[in-house]
Amino acid sequence: MPYKLIALDIDDTLLNKKKELSPITHDALIKAQENGVKVAVASGRLPYGVKPYAKMLDVFRYGGYYMGFNGGAIMNSRNELIGKSYLPDRYIKPVYEFLRPTNVTAMVHKGDVIYADKKVNAYTHIESDVIGLPLNLVDDLPGFIDWHIHKYLLAGEPEELQELQAKLIAALGNEVDIYLSAPWFLEVMPKGVDKGYGLQTICDDAGIDISEAVAFGDSYNDIRMIQRAGMGVAMGNAEEALKQVADMVTDDCDHDGIAKALEKLGVV
Repeated sequence: MPYKLIALDIDDTLLNKKKELSPITHDALIKAQENGVKVAVASGRLPYGVKPYAKMLDVFRYGGYYMGFNGGAIMNSRNELIGKSYLPDRYIKPVYEFLRPTNVTAMVHKGDVIYADKKVNAYTHIESDVIGLPLNLVDDLPGFIDWHIHKYLLAGEPEELQELQAKLIAALGNEVDIYLSAPWFLEVMPKGVDKGYGLQTICDDAGIDISEAVAFGDSYNDIRMIQRAGMGVAMGNAEEALKQVADMVTDDCDHDGIAKALEKLGVV
């Protein structure tokens, strides 16, 4: 079928393991847009960290989109906010209480700054280093938060995060969404807000049926986007759980899996 929109995760999907966008993948996505297909860049990063990749792909020229916070903030090509969601304030303290006996760091975003508690571990600085934003450590993070947050980003050892995820789901899983975006990152999001929700919001704005969308991803926070798209494509390097729900598995991010899939699907 003729696809009209391509949704792309960033890390280990659009970008290779060196955090680079290959010329082959870049050119394929430009060609798709020249053919009238819109592109949406979709990430768990805050919008500041997503926008540069939207610019690289000429999304602003071709009328595409970008989303941050796993669908918590959705922007069009005019930098207008077309969708936003916040974690209800009543969960800020209860979620944090689960972290006190652990070595997991909690992080939140405000503008172009990341705030974290002082329980620093080996994974605390990854988000700051990758995006290039300052990380400020504060005492009593729940007490410090006086604004509406889009999400909690929890960083720690993968095994400890899996244990924490199970406890949070058992206690709050009917009220908030809790999923891994990387083995060392656990996201606590408003209920029903994810990349699948973001993709639907974008399709509605663009006047495109979601069955006409192709989505690419590699990790757990991409699962709902992959499931909802008309064609969900897992990268060759994707988590097994994502491959299980995908319609297609392409090559990995180091071997231009996106470009190869778009060619196979007749998009380019």
